Amino acid sequence: MQANHRKKLSAALAILMLSSQPVLASSLEAARSEAVQKKNSIRSNMAGTQSMISQTRSQVVTVQAEILALDSQITQVNIKIDQLNGEMQKLQAEIAQTKAELEAAKAELLEKKNLYAKRLRAMYIANDRGYLDILLDSTDATSIIGNARMIRSIATSDRELIDEINAKVKEIEEKQALLAEQEKQLAQKQEQARIERSNLEAANAQKTGYMNSLMSNLSAYEAQYDAMLRESDAIESQIANLDLSIQKAKEEESARLAKQRAAAEEARREKEAAARKASRSTGRTVSTRSASVKSAPAVSDDVVSYGEKATPEAKTGELYWPVPGHHRITSPFGYRIHPILKYRKLHTGVDIGAPNGTPVVSAASGTVIASRFMSGYGNCIMIDHGGKVTVYAHLSSRAVSPGQSVSAGETIGYVGSTGMSTGAHLHFEVRVNGAVQNPLNYL
Repeated sequence: MQANHRKKLSAALAILMLSSQPVLASSLEAARSEAVQKKNSIRSNMAGTQSMISQTRSQVVTVQAEILALDSQITQVNIKIDQLNGEMQKLQAEIAQTKAELEAAKAELLEKKNLYAKRLRAMYIANDRGYLDILLDSTDATSIIGNARMIRSIATSDRELIDEINAKVKEIEEKQALLAEQEKQLAQKQEQARIERSNLEAANAQKTGYMNSLMSNLSAYEAQYDAMLRESDAIESQIANLDLSIQKAKEEESARLAKQRAAAEEARREKEAAARKASRSTGRTVSTRSASVKSAPAVSDDVVSYGEKATPEAKTGELYWPVPGHHRITSPFGYRIHPILKYRKLHTGVDIGAPNGTPVVSAASGTVIASRFMSGYGNCIMIDHGGKVTVYAHLSSRAVSPGQSVSAGETIGYVGSTGMSTGAHLHFEVRVNGAVQNPLNYL
């Protein structure tokens, strides 16, 4: 839509300029008013887009911090899982050892029971007598007491051994049950840690996707801002051309009015001469009246000159170097991070470093189409060279006016740091058919 508007405006301007009828300043001023309105609309949209860029950049910073926090949490959970895996391996080794001890104790118990059973069986087979028979076979009280003690000692020893082994088996079984419970709880902790890691990774993936979306939006906003900036610059050039055309049209209108006044004055004088001639013949005199025509003084732009002239350097390309004696490029043509806006955008010219007040010369002969303050450009001069336009921005002051013809190498202004600038330098552009070019290809 903006491009169509610019084409319509250019077509209307071309029709006005090529028309065989005199171009009225009012028509040009109407076109200029429309261009200014359109430029203001674009600037308003640019402000809105810049706000969206700022908001998106703020969101990017926030999401980046969230992603870093999630990465840190995932790292901590991985460390926790590694620790739990280590504990599980240690516990499983202990469980395996306990199982081995339990099997050994059970085997020992079984062996003792078998020996006890075998001994009882051997005693039974030997004389088919039990403990009571042994007591009855005692010959006296002393043998009875001795046999009773022996029997009691054997029984007690057997019970204690079996009880001891049973207690050991029970202890091992209890330890095994405790270890099994610990293994179960540890497995639950491992599962919870894995679920936590899975949730964190899912959240991180979501945040990363959102970040990619933000970066895509940011690139789109920046591209949109650059397009509007180019559109605004193009309309600025059209307004400058219209200003020059309006000035010329006013001069032509003034010339036509002066010619009409001269013709009217001549007709009046002829009429008065005829009246005097008639009065001489009739004896009457006709008083004459003189009229004076005052012309308005010309108004010149308020420009400042330091009285210093620069000697142009020998040309090595199509154009003269605009800052004689100073060749340090502080920022080349192309995409860069804007030093003030802090985002990536096209740098439409080259920045040439030089002290404040250094003379700036016209790169070629041409006509000044703009010499005024232009927002981010600061004090700016545009010169039409018939096929290409050169732009000189951030000047401390301007030494030429719109419509003025300048020669190649003539001083037109002085280096400064006005507009969106971080220090004294000249921002120099070359535009061919409205499109910016790398100035170093022409210098």
